[in-house]
Amino acid sequence: VTFENMLSCVDGGVRSVRRGLLSAVDRVLDRCQDVPSEPSWAKELAGALRPVEPGKHIELIVISGSMPKDIGGAFLRVGPNPQHWPPKKRTHVFDGDGFVHVVRFADGKAVLHRDFLETPRYEFEKWYGREWFPRIGEFHGKAGLAKILTVVPKKVKLSGIQKDYEAASANTAINFTPDGKLWAHNQSGTPFTFRLDKDGVPSSVGYDDLSGTLQHPVSAHPKIDQRTGEIFFHNTKLMKEKYAGRIVDGKLTDFAELKMADGFHHDMFITEKYMVVVDGSMRFTPKGVVQKKPLWMFDEGQKLRFGIYPRSSGKMTSEAFFWIEAPVAAEIVHTCYAYDEGDTIVLWSPLGFHEEGSEDGILGGMGSSRMHRLVIDVQNKTVEIQKVAGAELHKTEFPRIRDDCIGGIKVRYGYSGLQGEGPEFNFTGILKWDFEQVKLDKVIQFPEGVIGGEPVFLPTEKKNGSGTDDAGYIGLFLWNQNTSQSTFAVYDAKTFSPTPVVELSVPRRVNIGFHALWITEEQFQQHLKSQ
Repeated sequence: VTFENMLSCVDGGVRSVRRGLLSAVDRVLDRCQDVPSEPSWAKELAGALRPVEPGKHIELIVISGSMPKDIGGAFLRVGPNPQHWPPKKRTHVFDGDGFVHVVRFADGKAVLHRDFLETPRYEFEKWYGREWFPRIGEFHGKAGLAKILTVVPKKVKLSGIQKDYEAASANTAINFTPDGKLWAHNQSGTPFTFRLDKDGVPSSVGYDDLSGTLQHPVSAHPKIDQRTGEIFFHNTKLMKEKYAGRIVDGKLTDFAELKMADGFHHDMFITEKYMVVVDGSMRFTPKGVVQKKPLWMFDEGQKLRFGIYPRSSGKMTSEAFFWIEAPVAAEIVHTCYAYDEGDTIVLWSPLGFHEEGSEDGILGGMGSSRMHRLVIDVQNKTVEIQKVAGAELHKTEFPRIRDDCIGGIKVRYGYSGLQGEGPEFNFTGILKWDFEQVKLDKVIQFPEGVIGGEPVFLPTEKKNGSGTDDAGYIGLFLWNQNTSQSTFAVYDAKTFSPTPVVELSVPRRVNIGFHALWITEEQFQQHLKSQ
């Protein structure tokens, strides 16, 4: 059944007329917002964030080094990629349609495939011929507030999409589930399932409601414990509900409402004993929209706190969570690594503090994040924030460990993107962190004018003692602002040499996206068998 046929079944003349009337009101409000001919973010970093076209079977060519023989699997990275360009509405960098890049490593070759994730939102706007659904960029000024109150609530209904959470864009992060599925995430939707064929070519499947058990959006960063097969998640609906849940064997088994204000609430973490929700100091207020400020502003009166659920306590309920407050106001956008140590939880994470006048970024009033070590004492209900040697030298975000250690398995090393000055996606290198020595271990600085993104660990052997913690590679796309060329680079995670083991030329431009994932050859074959 095509989307057009589905739409024709639900879209009578009355709906069409109402959509036209709402669109007319929307266009009036658009004119009040002074929509630029091209968003400012599209001009930054030599156009690194501008949209690209789909393509498949694009072979990458070795330009330096040699292809390692022990690499096999697929690198996947998702990000926003507007299908209608230039946009006719105020458009935030987060607003593009979900678009996945896949690099398949097999038989000594690397081949790129990329395509849109064909969500109902994407399909409707493709049929409609222009933007319809609300953009984050539109929530700006008095006209933005007017849209929130009048236009936004009606748009999903008039599109013919039956459920609000199916109007999301699946453009933020990717996960590989214990049963072999590939999920793309966005804060506003349930996981969007897509599949790869034997060559790595992606195709869309649809939103996963877990056999009818899931009726709420899942955050962009659910955590998967590969040992137990459990999936933990949280999420927030602005000015509505906040909650957490657990998924086991492909079904939602636990769900609990949480008492939190309207914060950013982007990430959480798990250890062997606990699931932990982060409630930082960013706050959303309608007043900020009217004042043309970032949607989330730093509230110095709101201290960082953690909602902790003991995994052994049985059914997840609101009462099962207890809260521990840190001594300072701070925000955590992405967590890096957490584990249990006696009666404490140790968390490694970039931490951002208040910075007066910092209102140009995504999160207003917050300074640049730097790596910290936090010790959460579960018994005494305290949080100690510790400095990490060398962390004061570098701004950092997009932290990662090897995925098979999520859930508290001891690992010695982690990695994160090194942020340069200027735009927020100006990642000029990679940092390696030593969790045992509590220090910055090594730094890879990209050549002048070259930027990257989230550093993803590509293991060459399974975790087996501390000696294998960094046995593997770091892989990511690079963008050369001087030559306007894209490459894919593979670095040795152990030696951390600034010279890539191999750098591959990408014949087509790759825009800078968000989060990425590596699936091993074993996982790739599991994925094929699960279809």
